[in-house]
Amino acid sequence: MSQFNSSDDETDFIAVNTANYERIQKKVAKINYADGIADGREKVFQSSFDQGYADGFRTGIELAKLQKFYDTLKTANIDENLAKENDIYQQLKLAKPTDKAHFKYLEHQSEPLSIVSEKQKAYMDSLLEHCAENLQITKNLFKAK
Repeated sequence: MSQFNSSDDETDFIAVNTANYERIQKKVAKINYADGIADGREKVFQSSFDQGYADGFRTGIELAKLQKFYDTLKTANIDENLAKENDIYQQLKLAKPTDKAHFKYLEHQSEPLSIVSEKQKAYMDSLLEHCAENLQITKNLFKAK
């Protein structure tokens, strides 16, 4: 009888171990899946942040460069041509560099980041070209290097 009991005990032990192994395997799979999702999100968020930062930085720096240059001209002793160009700049009535009007992601939130970034670049290129056309004396100031 003892041989029969040990065989049943061994079968029960294998069955319990198999059930435990399957439970643990399911939990590990769920944890790994969740980790994979989190890692994927983190990579997407980081690349999206990097692209948005670059676009926003370019927009801000180019527009702030214009604004500060012409703010400085107000207090400087300038010749007639620069004074006329300063008047033209004032007539352009550009929004402040941090104004929401300059950031195209607000208008295209449902579109992929690459498209929003392209639209932001096109907007800035167009705006800087418009400024360069109207502000001939200082147009080199507006070219990004």
